[in-house]
Amino acid sequence: MGMDQRAAPTGDSWAPQRTRSSSAGLGSPPLAGSRPGWVGAVAGGGTERRAPTSASVGRLSGRPRSLLVQPVQTMALQCARSPVGSCATPTHSSLLFLLLSFGWVLHSRAQTADTGRGVLTPWLQRTSQDLSWQWPELTAILRRAPRGTEKKACPPGKEVHVVNENLIFYNEWELEACVDGALLAEQMDAVNAHPFTYQQLNIFKQKLDQLYPQGYPEPLIRNLSYFFLEVTPEDIHKWNVTSLETVKSLLKVNKGRKVDAQVAALIARYVGVGGQLDKATLDMLASFRPAYLCSLSPEQLSSMRQDVVWAVRPQDLDTCRPLQMDVLYPKAHVAFQNMSGSEYFARIKPFLGGASTEDLRAFIRQNVTMDMATFRKLQKEALLPMTIAEVQKLLGPNLAGLKVEEGNSPVRDWLLRQQQDDLDSLGLGLHGGIPNGYLVLDLNVREAFSGGPHLLGPALLAMVPALLLALILN
Repeated sequence: MGMDQRAAPTGDSWAPQRTRSSSAGLGSPPLAGSRPGWVGAVAGGGTERRAPTSASVGRLSGRPRSLLVQPVQTMALQCARSPVGSCATPTHSSLLFLLLSFGWVLHSRAQTADTGRGVLTPWLQRTSQDLSWQWPELTAILRRAPRGTEKKACPPGKEVHVVNENLIFYNEWELEACVDGALLAEQMDAVNAHPFTYQQLNIFKQKLDQLYPQGYPEPLIRNLSYFFLEVTPEDIHKWNVTSLETVKSLLKVNKGRKVDAQVAALIARYVGVGGQLDKATLDMLASFRPAYLCSLSPEQLSSMRQDVVWAVRPQDLDTCRPLQMDVLYPKAHVAFQNMSGSEYFARIKPFLGGASTEDLRAFIRQNVTMDMATFRKLQKEALLPMTIAEVQKLLGPNLAGLKVEEGNSPVRDWLLRQQQDDLDSLGLGLHGGIPNGYLVLDLNVREAFSGGPHLLGPALLAMVPALLLALILN
């Protein structure tokens, strides 16, 4: 029979067409009363294909691609091997076309998400050279900015020229878009006067941090008031605080609040630039946890109230210097003197970095033992005069810790003063003691010069007989 063919597709449209091949016998008879949605016949197949609608694609889009591709491949193989006409029905062919197209859509969309470039239709082009139509949603998928990253403009009528209660009803994105950091710095009193949420205050802080990346200026710091709760110690370390009135104003309004770390950073920053604290400020500091103690000078520590030591934690004294501990230990000793035994030692232990040799010997007489963490914080001058027997009693079951600390001060300095034979008797394998037959002379230059330069020569002459005696004995 001859070939009955409708008009070929033109432009970007594809008119319905049917093809019947008499030579191959592969065509199918035209379908009477074709339903809307049948878009035409694929060249060479003679079967009308129905383009997938958005509803059908939506129903399948939730399924994994692996669940769609494998059945489609199996159906394609069956159609290729089956007798003529077994797969050439509108139902089977349309479903095959739908699934193959949808499988390609998933793959193309996955590639587009990775590359951000437009999508072509290679599978459809390989299937039919006459296919000239394209689905709009498949030809190009534009890269979309991640949600929430677009910087939104301030809505008309929402511009902020004064900080008032109206800002409480702004959304967070509106505050970010409409509020200026300079306005917040100028009207900080109004910021503290209204009940903003923590989220809103955090946005205000971000605005101020962007305006002053090197740290807030002192006029703003002085007016922070309750906004001081929002800053961090890291922020405070950027400040340049030179006025005692600024320190007092912040301490006054934040008394009783949990700003111990911020107060410690504030005091460290103020004292670090040469600021001096008066008695009134030291009394105000007594209402905060004393994490600031190591920032104070020995003179300022001497002026502090006695009851401050009751609130001290061990970590509050980690960075204190020996001169500071020399002041703090007597204060703690007086404060805890009415206690006895283990209770007293538990309280005084964080302050033992300022204890004297006599204080340590008093603990020995009371049969108090010390852990190595406390022992290594003792001052070298207090530990050096102690004998091996005294240290053995003081450490008790913790004596083995000497081996771990033998390379660190003050244990290293103490070992250098001991006879090696006596250290060997402990059975710990300690090294660094004085070998047998050696005489150690303590040539303290400061003590020699304290008696006058003329005493240095006679002192050395007096040592010569002792040196000669030591050589003869050896």
